[in-house]
Amino acid sequence: MEYRSLWTGLLAVFAALTFAGCSQNDKMRPPAISFKPQNAPVVPRSMNQMSREVGIRVSYMPKSTYARKRASSMTPRFITIHSTANPKGDANAHSRYLNSGKSRSLNWHFTVDQFGAYQHIPTTETGHHADHSGPGDKYSVAIEMCECTTHNPAVIYNKTAKLTALLMQRYGIPLRNVVPHNYWSGKNCPAPLMTNGRPGYKWSWFISRVDYYYRCLQAGK
Repeated sequence: MEYRSLWTGLLAVFAALTFAGCSQNDKMRPPAISFKPQNAPVVPRSMNQMSREVGIRVSYMPKSTYARKRASSMTPRFITIHSTANPKGDANAHSRYLNSGKSRSLNWHFTVDQFGAYQHIPTTETGHHADHSGPGDKYSVAIEMCECTTHNPAVIYNKTAKLTALLMQRYGIPLRNVVPHNYWSGKNCPAPLMTNGRPGYKWSWFISRVDYYYRCLQAGK
């Protein structure tokens, strides 16, 4: 009975972790992130319902832009979370910027503000956002969160968490493969969710929201 109690206790600990491989240096095996699961009642949602809650608008960059000409096909394995570091631009402004081609090689898949999300390129196409054509670019869907000072950041974080859960469900991406830009490059990004330039309690909170919305989708199947 003592061994059984010990094993039960260990399982409870592991349930609060996103599992990963042995080495943090192996970029295809992210380290485990500890978080406290949200204890709010799960509200079943279909993917269509959650998509409406996010408010996704498709506005693809022209195929003639330099960034899209350099793109390759992709099967997503990761979701990379960024923030724009732009206090004045909302999602629509970033969409116009990308569509103009002025970003040159830089591009990403979604930008989220308090009103919704703009999709800039297909999720089966590589962007250029994480690590100079490394595994972050080759295998991850990129989501930029607006830092527009006139928008409510809590709303943006929750819409981003919902969008992340939708992508997890669609492509079978595990929670451990939801990573900050910091994971690929060491950059302090997404800055609002980093602690002293690294993932900490704020990132763990965000992951707990993603986990909650993913469970809502699982319940709504």
